Amino acid sequence: MPPYNARAPQNRAKTHRAVLIGVDSYTHEPDLPAVAHSLRLMEEALTAESTGVLDPGELLILPGPTGSGPGTVDPLEALREIRNAREQVDGLLVVYFAGHGLVRADGTDLHLLFSPSRVIADRHHPFVDALSWREQIMAELRLARADWVVVVLDCCFAGNARLDFHPEEQQNFALLMAAELGVEIPPGDAATGTDFTVGLHRLLTGRTWASKPATFTRLVGEIREAMAPLKAVDDHRWIPGERRHGDDVLLAVPGRKHGRESEGGGPAGTSHEAGGRSKRAATGREGAGGAPAQPGEGDTGSEAEARSSGAAQAESGTHAAGTAQAVDPAPDRRPSSRRPSSWRHRALCAALALVCFAGAGVLLSVGDGPDRGCAPPLELRVLVDPDIRPTVQKAADVYLDRDTGDCRAVGISVYTGNSTDVVDAFQAAQLWQAPPASCPPSGDCLLPQRDLGAQPDVWIPAASITSLRVLAEQSAAAGTAAKLDPLGSVAYTPMVLAVPAEAGRKPDPADRPAPLADLVAGVRDAGADGTEPYQVLRPDPEGGDGALLSTTALYGTEDRRPTDVEAVLTDDRLPPQPTARDLMCGLADGSRNELEDQAAVLIPEQTMALFNLPSASGEAGAVGRPACASDVLEHRAARYPTDVPVLDLPFFRVTWAGADRDATAREQVVRDFYDWLAEDPEARAVFVRDGFRTGPSGKPSLPSAASPLTAKANEGAVSLLLPPSNPPTSASEVTETLRDYRQALGPGRVLYLLDDSTSMEDNRVWSGPGRAKDLVARSTASIGLDDTFGVWGLSPGDAANHTEPVPFGRPDPDPGPARAAIGRAPAVNKNARVLDGLRDGLSELRSGQEGPVPRLLVLVTDDEDSADLRGEDVRALVETATEGPPVRVVTVSLRGGGCAPGLLNHRLAEATGGRCLDAADDLATELTAEVAKTGTGDAR
Repeated sequence: MPPYNARAPQNRAKTHRAVLIGVDSYTHEPDLPAVAHSLRLMEEALTAESTGVLDPGELLILPGPTGSGPGTVDPLEALREIRNAREQVDGLLVVYFAGHGLVRADGTDLHLLFSPSRVIADRHHPFVDALSWREQIMAELRLARADWVVVVLDCCFAGNARLDFHPEEQQNFALLMAAELGVEIPPGDAATGTDFTVGLHRLLTGRTWASKPATFTRLVGEIREAMAPLKAVDDHRWIPGERRHGDDVLLAVPGRKHGRESEGGGPAGTSHEAGGRSKRAATGREGAGGAPAQPGEGDTGSEAEARSSGAAQAESGTHAAGTAQAVDPAPDRRPSSRRPSSWRHRALCAALALVCFAGAGVLLSVGDGPDRGCAPPLELRVLVDPDIRPTVQKAADVYLDRDTGDCRAVGISVYTGNSTDVVDAFQAAQLWQAPPASCPPSGDCLLPQRDLGAQPDVWIPAASITSLRVLAEQSAAAGTAAKLDPLGSVAYTPMVLAVPAEAGRKPDPADRPAPLADLVAGVRDAGADGTEPYQVLRPDPEGGDGALLSTTALYGTEDRRPTDVEAVLTDDRLPPQPTARDLMCGLADGSRNELEDQAAVLIPEQTMALFNLPSASGEAGAVGRPACASDVLEHRAARYPTDVPVLDLPFFRVTWAGADRDATAREQVVRDFYDWLAEDPEARAVFVRDGFRTGPSGKPSLPSAASPLTAKANEGAVSLLLPPSNPPTSASEVTETLRDYRQALGPGRVLYLLDDSTSMEDNRVWSGPGRAKDLVARSTASIGLDDTFGVWGLSPGDAANHTEPVPFGRPDPDPGPARAAIGRAPAVNKNARVLDGLRDGLSELRSGQEGPVPRLLVLVTDDEDSADLRGEDVRALVETATEGPPVRVVTVSLRGGGCAPGLLNHRLAEATGGRCLDAADDLATELTAEVAKTGTGDAR
């Protein structure tokens, strides 16, 4: 089928529109002057007289003349115009955005930032006056009537939009993103525009009569070639991303050999009106007179290209027709150079968000941003252990508040990630700078930019031994890419077993330390009066250093097996939580009151001390318990293990090969920040108020009167004199513990639910490479001989709600027969019983073996038989999926949009900690990787 052409005779009567949004003015954040120029370039690119696919009157541009100030764009106005366009356009609809953007700490839920946007301290709804790509923009555009929808995003982390690219099944939709997933890009130049848009402009307007038309697919290859000589922030390769659903669409046509007259006979540069809204002139470059000039009659393609705004001043000469050009977007700029990497993303509130914009990450503070006209501050990226992030964030805020000048000199981005992910990333640090082009078939793909964020300048783990784990297995290439320079500790807190201090079950005095296994055994023993033993809980050992070191102490006992330990530390009423604070908040949840006073928890002392406090008084600066705590949450008293190292919060300066820009200034700021954290009374006060102990390096002092440890609520609950704890724990022991922990739960149970209704065959997603049966068969490589697995068909059989191509049970040593059975499975001329199959599958996985067994339910479907499910039925199923022994649900939608928020697939995956995969993902690789998290086969 030929590519869609808005200029074709059959499409001339249709309504076409481009909604161009360029936000260069902000109330709370730095202005983006380069965006204003990029907006003009996109106008010209789409309406250029000889190459454009739209007329100037078909453009709607924000900011418009009715805005509240230069460059001011309101998010509701932008959403309204997008909604109007998707309702009115039946031809080509183009949406372009350049400006600040936001993503959450895990890289999901991209938000686009507008003039009044800001970030607040709300973990669930941190973004105010911003638009969610997933829930607002993509949700609107999925409903578009247009023949084709094309979206262009020019912002850093634009590649993260691919995670929520879910067009309707029959929709033609193309998404062009300025960079790959998780990559930041430079901010551009006010005189020339943002680099990515400059490149697009040249490729779209510079096509001569001999060039090939700029179809979307051709343009993707050309823009990638054009950006290749440039570098993204932190020396990353610059590869624009794309997603397409449908055939192809023209975005520019070859220029006419001899040009053409302007339609209507008006002079070049005439302004156009559309819908009562004045538009800027659509083409040309800005000269001294301010009005852009149109390409004149007789211009060749290369001459028109030379007219590109800003580019004409930087380049000269002609280019071969039909080839992509390397982009040199700014005068006097070497292609291999990069913009200052001083704008960075930051995790907010409990890992709320990462912040980015057209060209870089930006520090978003809850208050006002820097004054207009200030140079970007030198930004430090501080990567920390999840358990200490809230306190380090508070300290960073106090450090920044010392700057009383008109322009802020330094910014600090504090972010976090699983401790095990951080260790893996530093052990292969070169992947932080040069991610792999693709993941292996096993799905095991280390992508630090995706999993953690940008390269840190500072790393603060919770324990020093974590850095030894990095160095013990760090590759030579990684050691060259990143160097860790230890500067010292900033605060201390021991791990404790926090036992409920309820009447009648008083714990031993806090000054009786013992090996952790003995402490756990003591609280697990039933009381002489017949009272029940305490349940023992611990945060996820892969999340923070403290939980992993505690697990190492428990596994290290000679007569204990990891499987026995995990059976003691697991309770279906409260699944493992990522941090100590999350664990305590889970106990405080009113729905788990039966557990909150029956559980002893392995957490840092400072966390227990804070949760023991009463609510804060109304006095300024008063310290109280965390907001999630409640009166029903029992006070707890600390028992101190002698074989778990004290968390000493070591501070490491991280330097990166090739990152030489501002190196001297950056080193000075890093050392100043450390000196302030370690020695300044203001910094110590922050840590003291959060229950940490401070003192000279390696020697924590007695807590002061300002510490929660000395508060009345903690009298008798803690030991003011820190008990001795200096266990001979080695890095190899901790690494072995992590391996044993991952294997401790034993073989997994995996059940596939395969939609085998005839619609799967009708929709051509049933048989063949990359289709339903092939995906299931290939992913069984992750099933080991000790696992249990099966494949059910969801169309009803003779006496059940399903058929069984592969009965649920232990696999044959030869995987061939099972895969052959999957391949022979026929499509059935019946509707799939999706709800019944899911209920039966959950029941099957939970039956039989008890205890902490990994369980996975995989649904593979085209969604036709679940599209009309009643809301109450879906809600009931989600409740069933979250009750009882945990079962992770992975859903695979073989149609576009099947993972949209609110749909069955998304709700099941989100509620159970699973994942929803659709056509936007590499299904074969990703499904194999998901099964490998439960199975013990070759792929693992």
